[in-house]
Amino acid sequence: MTPADWPAVARIYESGIAGGNATFEPHAPSFEVWRDAHIDEPCLVARRGSGGDGEVLGWAALGPISPRPVYRGVAEVSIYVDPAHAREGVGRALLNALVERSEQAGFWTLVAGIFPENTASVALHLACGFEPAGLRKRVGQMPGGGAWRDVAFYERRSDIVGLD
Repeated sequence: MTPADWPAVARIYESGIAGGNATFEPHAPSFEVWRDAHIDEPCLVARRGSGGDGEVLGWAALGPISPRPVYRGVAEVSIYVDPAHAREGVGRALLNALVERSEQAGFWTLVAGIFPENTASVALHLACGFEPAGLRKRVGQMPGGGAWRDVAFYERRSDIVGLD
């Protein structure tokens, strides 16, 4: 992902926000604010066609779960697919690539917090090797005084990193 991708990435993020089952965020931030909250690598976009100038179909990134050194190999997953390209395999390709690249970067555990109502995201994570790790009930309230929401957690532990 590059700064030039941000308009498409932000549009896809806004679509997820508008759907009501993707995030507590009220809107997509600026690229600079978003970038500061995420890990530089891996940070991926899926494109139609080959080369670096095809249409952005989705994106996936990692965020740190803690600044403490003991958690250096644990990251939180963010993944969004353009609704116009849902059920085309974009999410699976992105998440599998994110897992592979995260392991190359030394991450041993990936965590995903998902609203239980987001059944497509739950199914995607389970299909890509994530396992249920718990449920936080009424952990956050949607922006503007909206509904309290549960967040289900899923984790994927690497088979190749952090085995020592």
